[in-house]
Amino acid sequence: MQRGFFISGVASKMAEYRLDNITHNLANVNTVGYKASRSSFKTILSQSMDAQGNSKQLPGSYLSMGSQYIDTKAGNLKQTGNALDFALVDRGYFQVQQADGSTALTRAGNFSRDADGNLITQGGLAVLDNSQSPITLPDGVISGTNDGMIYVNNEQVAQLGLVTLINKNDLKQVQGTLLTTSEGNTKPSEGDIIVQHGAIETSNVNSVLAMTEMVATLRAYESSMKIVEQYNQLAGQLSSDVGKIQG
Repeated sequence: MQRGFFISGVASKMAEYRLDNITHNLANVNTVGYKASRSSFKTILSQSMDAQGNSKQLPGSYLSMGSQYIDTKAGNLKQTGNALDFALVDRGYFQVQQADGSTALTRAGNFSRDADGNLITQGGLAVLDNSQSPITLPDGVISGTNDGMIYVNNEQVAQLGLVTLINKNDLKQVQGTLLTTSEGNTKPSEGDIIVQHGAIETSNVNSVLAMTEMVATLRAYESSMKIVEQYNQLAGQLSSDVGKIQG
């Protein structure tokens, strides 16, 4: 019975984690460049201890939490005509400088300029060029090319610092559309990243699929809680009836 309590509790906890992920993803369905967060699970074989204290596996198994990972699938492109909008086609990431000086990655290319002409994200972080320096744009007509070059009045002023991941599974969500990865897991673009100027990438969250997952997860949570309730009732009966003398 104790094993039943444990497995049911794990199942309900997994449902809670998954529901949190789905809710967070749905809240960002309209966020530019947002990448959905997913939960993975793993199978664990049941174990028990023999009389000598040695662990032995039982024929049963149950699911347990695995890890969180980022769905790197590209979102759809949306034409905006905005001179400070840049979208990455299929692969690659923009580099931005965080408040502590470290570098983060993002797919959200709906940039803007501050009072000093610096190219910044919607969160106010500096966008970096291919030499890891903040990009500053003078006044004028801005245009861009497919390889990430930025021109002002037809003169080249910067090149976006674009990178790809060596191991795409080594990616963590910091906040909103900001992502981080291990040092050495990125490599500069070698002409393999295509930039579309005057466009943005929409969120890769499928709202219909997310709603379907939410309904299924809620049902799984309700089922696991019903099992826990049944075990509680059995435990109550055992504590009140076992050892009682009938007669």
